[in-house]
Amino acid sequence: MASLNRLRLIQFRAAYNLPVHAAVDHGIFAKHGLEVEVIYTPGSDVLIESLKTGRFQIGHPAADDVVAAVESNDRDRESDLFLFMGLHSGLMSLLAAPEFPDVQLLRGRLLGVDSRLTGFVFLLEKFLRSRGFSPNDYELVEVGGWEHRYRALLEKKIAATLLTAPYIEEALAAGCHLLARGAELSSVYQATCGAARRAWARDHEALLARYIRAYVEATRWCFEPRNRRTCSELLEKYHALDQTRAEKTLTALLEPDSGLYPHAELNLPGIGAVLALRAEMGRLTAPLPPVEKYIDLSYYQNALGAVVK
Repeated sequence: MASLNRLRLIQFRAAYNLPVHAAVDHGIFAKHGLEVEVIYTPGSDVLIESLKTGRFQIGHPAADDVVAAVESNDRDRESDLFLFMGLHSGLMSLLAAPEFPDVQLLRGRLLGVDSRLTGFVFLLEKFLRSRGFSPNDYELVEVGGWEHRYRALLEKKIAATLLTAPYIEEALAAGCHLLARGAELSSVYQATCGAARRAWARDHEALLARYIRAYVEATRWCFEPRNRRTCSELLEKYHALDQTRAEKTLTALLEPDSGLYPHAELNLPGIGAVLALRAEMGRLTAPLPPVEKYIDLSYYQNALGAVVK
């Protein structure tokens, strides 16, 4: 076999990494001439900084993380990050510790977030405001990525936090309460995406195209009914789940309206929603920048010969 081109991927530890698991374990990356080293980040700040410095070529951050990075680095266009594909719209829910069965009981409590300024924190704050909370009614504490917040919730270091699979089911099994599902947090949103540096992508266009093709093929592979049991086994392997919880997690990932994007295309209205929410929370000023400031569709289109809708 010819030597493989190596890529370093940094992402959060979460069940929505199923296509990456499939691409690694079932030779889809190798089929496209890639050897992908996967590292899990403790939080969004580390992920974004790792992309900026070139330690990793590809990242799977929240769209909001990239928007924030671009805005904070606007004068240095050569190091700007950009989004080239989308993974999902949310796949998250608000979970509270066992002693807080109602959202109103969260007043005066510590709420766990990855970052106070990026990621999904503004979804959480908007939801709380819709329930009559003011910013003085709670305190945000930076805990880190999904698994760190899950552990903090179970250890009662925080009263509530946003979680994704498989941590949602695990928290519920431990007696935590589901206070809001993804659709209640936002009906239109672009959550996790594929991101890279513009300068790197320009110099490695063919390599990025191979990654996109491999990721999309792996995602479609996961949606094939004949691969369902194998996908469940991947979730068991990578997330230490029993078969029942792996099946529940897989059902959520493959749900047509709220799961993984079958073709990993960017959700442009969802990115618009990210910008509008940042503006609502005082992090962008009107008029809002165009979505095109943060994305480049050409890599996806060239890789697949398709137009992103």
